[in-house]
Amino acid sequence: MQRVINAFWERIEDNVTESCARVEAAEVPFYRSLPAEVRRGAFKRAFEAMGHDLAAEAAQAFPTLLAVIGEQRSGLGVRIVDILRGMAMGFDVVTEDFATLFADDLEARLHWERVRARVSYMGAATLADAYLGAREKLVRAQAEEILQLSARVLPLYPGILVLPLVGALDAARAAHLTPLLLQAVVENQSRVVLLDVTGLPAVGAEAAEHLMGAARGVELLGATPILVGVRPHMARTMVEAGVDLGRLRSRADLASGLRDALDALGLAIARKR
Repeated sequence: MQRVINAFWERIEDNVTESCARVEAAEVPFYRSLPAEVRRGAFKRAFEAMGHDLAAEAAQAFPTLLAVIGEQRSGLGVRIVDILRGMAMGFDVVTEDFATLFADDLEARLHWERVRARVSYMGAATLADAYLGAREKLVRAQAEEILQLSARVLPLYPGILVLPLVGALDAARAAHLTPLLLQAVVENQSRVVLLDVTGLPAVGAEAAEHLMGAARGVELLGATPILVGVRPHMARTMVEAGVDLGRLRSRADLASGLRDALDALGLAIARKR
């Protein structure tokens, strides 16, 4: 409806100004944190996008804008509800303005409300999808970074490696750790590998299976795996779960494992005279 479109564009600057004043007065967290010029720019872009959709009678420009906003703001801790609340307050300004301007034109007011409802709904849905998608990617990236930081194969002595395991050992983590460990064995020409489970909360059937898989890989490369750091409650859990470590050598702590490793290399720790 052309008269509604014309009125929207003619009054856009005044309505943007009023919208900014309202969100500032309402102290909406997201908008309150923005400098005045940035806040006005955000509302201006939103109103312009709505104006294009009003002319096209289709939800395109505004949802596209909110998708970009959702992706940009997801990593900043901004709440979706705050973004949508500000936008709703802005379009309320237009509704009130049109109620006066088109006081005797119910058709024009209803046309605006129908388009507003459709575009706002699609905008909110697109914002949520983009926001959650970006958050999911961020969480995955952070999880990968944590995994990288927690997967360090350390050269303890020439020919001896230690793999400190901290946290839960599941299939995904084991799939990352095992190739990393085997590569380190080859690169360091290691003969003994200490699998340190001191930092694991428990070693049940699943974790033991992953450890055995890593140990078999180490053996295939010609090195000797030694499981160290098995505490009494871990041993009890493993026995109750029916875990069979086979030929995998086990020691109570890292020091004992290191002594075994040095012995395998024909070395020993001696006091300096």
